[in-house]
Amino acid sequence: MVIVFDLDDTLYDEIDFVKSGFWAIASTFSNTPQKLFDFMWNLFLQEGSGSIFNQLIEYFHLDATLETLITLYRTHTPNITLPEETITLLKAIKGFGSTALITDGLAQMQIQKFNSLGLSAWIDYPVFTDLYNTCKPNPLAYKMVMEHFKDEIKFVYFSDNPKKDFFAPNDLNWLTVRYKNPYGIYREIPSNASYEITSRLTLIPIIQQYLSEK
Repeated sequence: MVIVFDLDDTLYDEIDFVKSGFWAIASTFSNTPQKLFDFMWNLFLQEGSGSIFNQLIEYFHLDATLETLITLYRTHTPNITLPEETITLLKAIKGFGSTALITDGLAQMQIQKFNSLGLSAWIDYPVFTDLYNTCKPNPLAYKMVMEHFKDEIKFVYFSDNPKKDFFAPNDLNWLTVRYKNPYGIYREIPSNASYEITSRLTLIPIIQQYLSEK
């Protein structure tokens, strides 16, 4: 068996990366970073991520371009950690089979997240789709996982986003499990996975049941 994970809002809560990125920007451009951080965070809560950096530059008269802030946000070393629930999950499935990861997004940013979370200790085969000029729902990354573990016949995909994550693995006859992250931006979208769960730990009995099936 191969248990394949998404990254953002699946193994950790992406809101933590957002906070980390805001703090990286705030501390780079101010000796009193809390003011800049609070400004960005309040805008994020009120309006979403759309024009936060533009408004930050204008309000605080920053000597920086929008591109500079975006690059800093994407390439900073994130201050993020795995939730205890995720650590418990990863420990519990250690003996169930191999592990892989498929994640979209700028490769440098996703690799920084992967490293900051210490996921190399848990994931046998990570696929950063940006490195292969693809992204979900394209099946390429899923087929790469199958090719890497070509002696395996059972694959489980655990992710949060029904808009793009489950079409390919469903077509490839994988078992798909949607994590309805209470903090995630896709939480209101109806699921198209085999299972939908609201606790990461519920994945454990699902995998155990799948393992027991012929």
